[in-house]
Amino acid sequence: MADDLLFSLSPADLAGAGLAIFVAGLLRGFTGFGFALAAVPLAGLVLPPAMIVPVVMLTQLVIGSADAVRERRAVDWRLVGWLTLGLAIATPLGTWALVALPGDITRIVIACIVLLGAAAAWRPPRAESAGEGGLLHARITRLGVGLVAGLFTGLAAMPGPPVVAYMLAAERDPRIIRATLMVFFFFTAITGCASAWFAGLIGWPELVMSAAALPLVVGGSAIGAAGFRRADARHYRPAALVVLVGAAVVTLAREIF
Repeated sequence: MADDLLFSLSPADLAGAGLAIFVAGLLRGFTGFGFALAAVPLAGLVLPPAMIVPVVMLTQLVIGSADAVRERRAVDWRLVGWLTLGLAIATPLGTWALVALPGDITRIVIACIVLLGAAAAWRPPRAESAGEGGLLHARITRLGVGLVAGLFTGLAAMPGPPVVAYMLAAERDPRIIRATLMVFFFFTAITGCASAWFAGLIGWPELVMSAAALPLVVGGSAIGAAGFRRADARHYRPAALVVLVGAAVVTLAREIF
């Protein structure tokens, strides 16, 4: 089925999917996230979720390995650890849902959750509690965020909404937010690709499409990263929230209209 679909794509379809991938790379380079948020709903206009989701995860796996090395000094590794624990537990459940549930229903549910998360993150950022009780609460919260991100990873290759909303809700340096998100998404790609492989969602068509998409992602990410280095730090949070809300609105509009 995937083989037939790959060969049936028109030049216009391929160009549209390529443009979606490039724009998603731009967002990723600037904010540290947004690749799957943009690529899945936009490229999903041409490709079914069961194909585009593995392609997005495979692409993030390759580019994320470079991020993990380049951004390692700015990463909040304790936060990444708790998030990744929840991620590893819940990703297989999300992959099962991707196979079992109708794609339109899952996209609507995800878009609604994204909007709720963005609304929560739009409040003024707060400082995290440093006491013993606050530390325990933070760990439980981080684990819970990781569990939700795992479900989103397996379901739609979109782990960003719960994690981004959580990161933006507290006072953090934009450089730390961006680096932590990039490295965490590398780990989501590892668990997501493994889960998709065992579910039979990755074959040679997905590998070919991922290889073709990689230069577009790298180019878009490089341009976006250059923009981040030149931008005022005060603009980071509003830009990230706009991306979060925009992705949810696009996904909802596509399914409703």
